Amino acid sequence: MLRAGPPRAKETTGTPMKPTLQFDSGRLRPARHEDLERLLAVLRAPVVRRFLCDARVVSRDEGQEMLATSELLDRRGLGLWAIEGGEGHVAGFVGLGSVSDALAHLSDMAGQIEPLVALHPDSFGQGLATAALRALIGYAAVPLRLPRLVAAVDLQNLASHALMGRCGFCRVRTVPGPAQRLVLYRLDLGRISR
Repeated sequence: MLRAGPPRAKETTGTPMKPTLQFDSGRLRPARHEDLERLLAVLRAPVVRRFLCDARVVSRDEGQEMLATSELLDRRGLGLWAIEGGEGHVAGFVGLGSVSDALAHLSDMAGQIEPLVALHPDSFGQGLATAALRALIGYAAVPLRLPRLVAAVDLQNLASHALMGRCGFCRVRTVPGPAQRLVLYRLDLGRISR
């Protein structure tokens, strides 16, 4: 779900901590340990865990580990952000981290950074996932200056395929995944204003 991956020389020095990112209908703020209960509520929602967790219920320890990993990734400008809607309510989480172990062996995924988007079903249909991912893409392009983002979406996850399209990701290919087939996506960030 969220992996630190190996440190890269240019990322270990001088990279800023994760900032708060504003978007029209809310903001992304760095996730904190106090977000554990809401993180678990999002990841344990059946429609979310079906695809993001391969239907497995995330344990409290796994949630704590995700937040601890996010804290470690802070100095690289990566990790988890809480998606806060207009009233400051945490609607879900987005993140940037190394591709999962299950995909790291693929040449077009190895060493790449992928976004994570997990929205609580109560917040579906409000445009928050699109706005949050677009804010994260802008941040990945400037100031992180990442050359690209990659993503892997379960073949049956139609909402996430639509999200990838709205945010400019291009479909690359389909591969076997741990639980079902995955569609790989890529977004080259060089065309985004730096």
